[in-house]
Amino acid sequence: MKTKILSAVYIGVLTVSPMVWGMDMGENHSDPKSTVILTQTIHASGTVKSIADNHESLRIFHNPIPALGWSSMNMPFEVLDHELTDPLNVGDKVDFEFIQKDGKNVIVRMKKQ
Repeated sequence: MKTKILSAVYIGVLTVSPMVWGMDMGENHSDPKSTVILTQTIHASGTVKSIADNHESLRIFHNPIPALGWSSMNMPFEVLDHELTDPLNVGDKVDFEFIQKDGKNVIVRMKKQ
């Protein structure tokens, strides 16, 4: 009997815990230091096809990106830090990570292969 009760309590805790963790417990989130921004970075690799004169964007023919269900394609990416594009030339193969923000794909890390 004790085992059945303890098992029921344990299952109840496991079921309710995710709901409790997701609840707003009245914390003040107006302080910017307490705000956590969760943004998933997506890894990709490809070949640089063009670089904007101002180095704010580039076009990459990327390999398939399974995390998004994307096949290989040629597409534009914005760049978070212009220094990422300074050492690049058209034709360079790159590994990069990007985020999707406000309908745009923004590269946050990049290195030549």
